[in-house]
Amino acid sequence: MLRTLKFLMLISMLCSCSTMPTGPSVLVLPGNDKTFDQFHADDAMCRRYARELITSSQKEPDSKEEGQQGYDIGYIQCMYGKGHQVPVEEEIVYEAL
Repeated sequence: MLRTLKFLMLISMLCSCSTMPTGPSVLVLPGNDKTFDQFHADDAMCRRYARELITSSQKEPDSKEEGQQGYDIGYIQCMYGKGHQVPVEEEIVYEAL
């Protein structure tokens, strides 16, 4: 009985981890004045930042897609803040008047 309970607890812990993304699903390019080494260092730091956002949230993502979206948002914000080129959806691009 105890062995079965331990097994079920292990399975539930593994399933709860399935909503965590393993990396960004968006393309980010180095900024114009950034070297590849700077880009690589910023990428590693922003991946950690995005993971911390997801894991420190009071509410765990309901699905893999929701977790990935939250991760991508944090990653894009971080990389943009570091001066790199990030994707912009066409709907939010505004033309100058």
